[in-house]
Amino acid sequence: MIAFVMLAGLMLAGALLWVLYPLFSSRGQTSVGQERQRQTDAALAVLREQLAELDAERAAGRIDDATYARSRDELERRALEEGQGGEETASAGPAPVWGVALLCVIPLTAALVYLAVGEPDGLDPQLIAGRPGFTPEQIEQMVGGLAARLEREPDDVEGWTMLARSYLVLEDYPKALAAYARLGALRPDDPDVLADWADVMAATREGRVEGEAERLVLQALERDPEHFKARVLAGTAAYQRGDFAGAATHWERILAAIPPGDPAADSVRASIDEARARAGLPPLPRAEPAPQAADTGLRLQGRLTIAEGLRAQVAADDTVFVFVRPAEGGMPLAALRYRAGELPRDFDFAGVPLMIGDAPVPERLVVMARVSKSGDATARAGDLEGAVSGLSPDAAGVSLVIDTVRP
Repeated sequence: MIAFVMLAGLMLAGALLWVLYPLFSSRGQTSVGQERQRQTDAALAVLREQLAELDAERAAGRIDDATYARSRDELERRALEEGQGGEETASAGPAPVWGVALLCVIPLTAALVYLAVGEPDGLDPQLIAGRPGFTPEQIEQMVGGLAARLEREPDDVEGWTMLARSYLVLEDYPKALAAYARLGALRPDDPDVLADWADVMAATREGRVEGEAERLVLQALERDPEHFKARVLAGTAAYQRGDFAGAATHWERILAAIPPGDPAADSVRASIDEARARAGLPPLPRAEPAPQAADTGLRLQGRLTIAEGLRAQVAADDTVFVFVRPAEGGMPLAALRYRAGELPRDFDFAGVPLMIGDAPVPERLVVMARVSKSGDATARAGDLEGAVSGLSPDAAGVSLVIDTVRP
């Protein structure tokens, strides 16, 4: 898989020639992962008991073979769903990959995947060794049963998704690839399916994101330009073919999405700088820390959206102003400005300079949004607006919907 989760480390003389190529990682902190595993183990124990009871019911003649088969299929499907949680946490099956080119790709991808789905306890051998569950033989038998059922029910999207992920857990990449091909035919516009399909395809080609795999990645980005895995894979593809500037561009978009202060940003930035250096470009400029915003007493925040019925009247480049004014009327106290293409989005007036200088903020406020075709804040007939009144200066979770047309 291209979803790396850790480095194998440096070998001799600073040359990293052999690296671990992890397949999966899971989400959560250690305590959360342990609690989830306890829940999974309990669920699997119940399913085993139900399976034994089902066998006893058939042996006693209380259910026929058809009912037994349907019930067993359902139990096996549920067992696979539960079992995958534990399997995915433990599945870091390494596969050595040659190539100095990956010296830059791997640190970036490892950091990015940890940022999205990392869980350290999934790599803890003591935790892995102590986990009860279905045996590999039982899992393979259930996966085989699921595959047989899907041949009879080929349009079951959920089933194909489960089968593809099950083959990944078993590290059977050719079968996983075939399952994703069937899933892709059913969900051709799903960016998650396209990115996962490309990821598995690359795994069968020694990690190369090229040809059909890259085409799938580009399709995923067409449908969701900010898709995390697709953006990582696009950067990897560019790096592997020597387009270091293109790789840096892809990864810079990911860096921009990392929250300030997140330690993963340093690793991502280092890989970007390496790619830029190979492209003959200077290192990425480091942003100066933003000065501490003064507390103006206005901390109103919420979510800004456009009503579905008015969405067609708004262009992505239209300007959207968000104002706060006193409930009894008067000039705005503060304002924010966005592009309509950014909506829906959160807004926050904390630290925004006030238009009233040092005057105190009134206790009751109105927050208002207006879409401006002209780009200025002057109200005009036909403008789209929305407002919420009766708010305190520190109101949170405000839902501001642009849902009216100015007469």
